[in-house]
Amino acid sequence: MMELQCLGAMQEVGRSAFLIDTGTEKIMMDYGTKLREVPQLFPISIKGKPDVILLSHAHLDHSGGLAIWESNGSAVPIYSFGITKQFVEMLLYDSLKISHEEGVKLPFTDNDVFNTIKNFIPIEFRQTFKIKKTEFTAFDAGHIPGSCMFRLENRGKSIFYTGDFQGIDTHLMEKYDQKIPQSDFLITESTYAQREHADRKIQEKELNDAVRETLGKDGVCIISGFALQRLQEILLILDKFGIDYPLYMDGMARKATTIMNQHKELLRDRDAVDRALQKVTYINSEKMRKKVLKTPSVVLTTSGMLTGGAVVWYLKRLYQQKNCSLLLTGYQLPETPGKVLLETGRYAHNDLSFDVQMFVKRFDFSGHIGRTDLFKFVKKQNPEKIFCIHGDHTEEFAQELREKGFDAVAPVASNRVFEL
Repeated sequence: MMELQCLGAMQEVGRSAFLIDTGTEKIMMDYGTKLREVPQLFPISIKGKPDVILLSHAHLDHSGGLAIWESNGSAVPIYSFGITKQFVEMLLYDSLKISHEEGVKLPFTDNDVFNTIKNFIPIEFRQTFKIKKTEFTAFDAGHIPGSCMFRLENRGKSIFYTGDFQGIDTHLMEKYDQKIPQSDFLITESTYAQREHADRKIQEKELNDAVRETLGKDGVCIISGFALQRLQEILLILDKFGIDYPLYMDGMARKATTIMNQHKELLRDRDAVDRALQKVTYINSEKMRKKVLKTPSVVLTTSGMLTGGAVVWYLKRLYQQKNCSLLLTGYQLPETPGKVLLETGRYAHNDLSFDVQMFVKRFDFSGHIGRTDLFKFVKKQNPEKIFCIHGDHTEEFAQELREKGFDAVAPVASNRVFEL
């Protein structure tokens, strides 16, 4: 008998962690954090430690708790892509830096991160590995470069964990692997189970129009997004429409882009980012930032939800300029500064609080699969049982699946252990 323990991402987006206990080995899939809580929330603890961790991708809601194992004196092997290892190293050190600045203590140290990174074991798509009596295979999730979906097989039973996955081709990435074997049990993200994405082509045109309109007013256009995948995707969209204006990149996106270019085999077009970067200047100092603001230009920068990073520097100096714009390119979690700004027109974070006179608009360039494609995926998998996780409306999704004849459940903390 095998057992599934859901340790996070239950009726929420954040702290993904799922433990498969086969009776022979304990396999953890992801080990993340819920970022916007103070202090941060981490997965429900377990007795002992897993034999291995299968890491779907680098985003902190899936990887942010990895260093806790080292902090507890446990060196756990972590199977993932080489690019994911580099991303995780960048993000975990940045988390520590931000926590020090905000006076919040994380349950691990720089040294724990250093040792955690040494535990990574590289994998490849469609290459099968064996952990004691369990075989696992990684499939391309199309979410960010190096993102994986895992299929586990043990004693004739199969389990499929989607992590985060994308159902359409984007400029940067191809969609998830379309030739995935069916499995008995499906653990699936449900982020957009209750809504469709906006038409991508329309979003791209409206983004380009907003940029051009700002420049036509001699303004500065700040495009805020996530450092991994999102801002590189935006760069390729701008390049598609023709970049004939000063374009800059600031914040963590610079390092993330450099890492991506070291793994071009994971991109849809190996040379597309390089071609677009020929029209980009990296901002490396405050002096350079000040110079950029003196002429009409476009700046790609972090953070995606306005919680910190270089975007705050620009906001403090441009918020009263009606000819300037702030374009948000991703989902804004409730109560984040980005969400509050969209709802109230006011930016409020830490000791900052001011009404924003800039033009502000949010665009939908999500890296998650949309509602229609998610249902198609489930139907194609046709599993014996479905676990709906990583979403704000997982119970509604599970109910819809049950109405379609599937055995589906949305785990909660009080009902998080299941026999497989």
